Amino acid sequence: MAADKKNHIAENLRALRTFKKYSMMTLAKYSGVSKAMISKIERGDGGVSAEVLGKLAEALDVGISDLMASCEPSAVLLQSFDTQAVFDDQKIGFTRRALSPVFPNRGIDIVHNILQPGGKTGVFPAHKRGIHEYLVVLEGTLVAELGDKVVTVDKGDCLFFDAHVEHQLINEASTPVIWILVVDASKYARSIS
Repeated sequence: MAADKKNHIAENLRALRTFKKYSMMTLAKYSGVSKAMISKIERGDGGVSAEVLGKLAEALDVGISDLMASCEPSAVLLQSFDTQAVFDDQKIGFTRRALSPVFPNRGIDIVHNILQPGGKTGVFPAHKRGIHEYLVVLEGTLVAELGDKVVTVDKGDCLFFDAHVEHQLINEASTPVIWILVVDASKYARSIS
């Protein structure tokens, strides 16, 4: 992960934790992520997995993209390719690019994902009821573990699910899988204008 992206995560995690009036210990308790790891992330010192980002985001009541954010809200905003927030976990071969502008209370996240052969995203925590995810596979085949259900999603297929269950995405194939994910939290969004 590039240094500037790490700094966005570090700055945003610290700001969101402070805004919620959570100590590191409180965030550790709510997220299941150790205080030492939270401190390391806030200092920008270490790699962070998508699974850990998911736990922290859920505990802070935000999306993963909020932890990656680097822009301010505007009534009209073009998010150019070179300014999109990218999370790259090379250990597990998972790359996540926030295609949509990332700012608080937007309600919708559009994310481009790549998972290398044999890769697993790690388990994302259950979201609040009313948050839905749409997943469209562009290349390859993806296995989605959604609570106690397992669904295979092939190229061109669209999967919808209520995201209030733990979920994990797996590439069991010998080629990378590429998909677009739309996270709809609009039920909880507020207008920016």
